[in-house]
Formats: sequence, C-alpha cells, structure tokens
Amino acid sequence: MPLGGMTFTGISSGPALSIRPDRHDLAQLELGMASGDLYSWTIGTIRQFKLPYKVEVPQFGQIEGPKEVNLLPKFPYKQATLTIAGTGRFNDLGRFIAEFENQFPYIRLLNLTMEPAGNQTLGDAEKLNFKVDVVTLIKPNAS
Repeated sequence: MPLGGMTFTGISSGPALSIRPDRHDLAQLELGMASGDLYSWTIGTIRQFKLPYKVEVPQFGQIEGPKEVNLLPKFPYKQATLTIAGTGRFNDLGRFIAEFENQFPYIRLLNLTMEPAGNQTLGDAEKLNFKVDVVTLIKPNAS
C-alpha cells in the first residue's frame, strides 16, 4: 500500500520492513537538485529562499565538490559543501533553518554555530551571528 510516496512490503513475514521510494517521486526530487554551476546554483537557491525571512546571509565561502558522499557506500549521488554566515534573531533563524530543510530534502545544514551578535541595541537582544555548512546532493549525470 503506497503511503506518502513510499511502498511498504514484507509486513506479513514478521518485523522486517522494506521501504522503497516511488521512482516518479525520486525523479521529481532530482529535478530540484544542484546541477551546472554548483556555486551559483547554491547561492541563488539560498538567496531566493531567504527573501521572506528576517535573516541576513552576506557571507558565502568557497564551494567544495563535487565529491563522493561519505555517509553511505555506493550512494548514486555526489555532494558539494558551501559555508555561509550571517545574522538573525533566534526565532527567525530557527524557522529559516527548519523550513529550508523541509523545502529542500536533498540539502542539509550541518555544523551550525551561533553566538550573540556584537554591538546589540536593546531591541536586538536576541540577534545572533551564525555560520553553517550547506551540503547539497548533486543531480546524477548533471553537466
């Protein structure tokens, strides 16, 4: 029985459960994955997504990759990593991070560091400086 784009099999034979994604859903996800100029694609994606949020992201590092994904053996995708830094209030930053990862299931924000922003006024008491690695999967056979 399909459930949320997944097909469950093997239920009748005990606790073993096999999950396999629907090929159409996987193809749809791959349409949004990074391809072409990875640096421009990643920066453009972040800049476009952050527009409705009160989060500033003025610093973009150099992109690393494409390289093999080191999490799973024989994984059919490669990955690229870009470090970004910026500022935002605690709640705005938390909402931005959560909604970013929900919007882009093929991108992860890792190694987040936060510290109070310097020179804060009374109204900016919750403002934070942050730094995070943006790790994105790369579309297979992308040119």
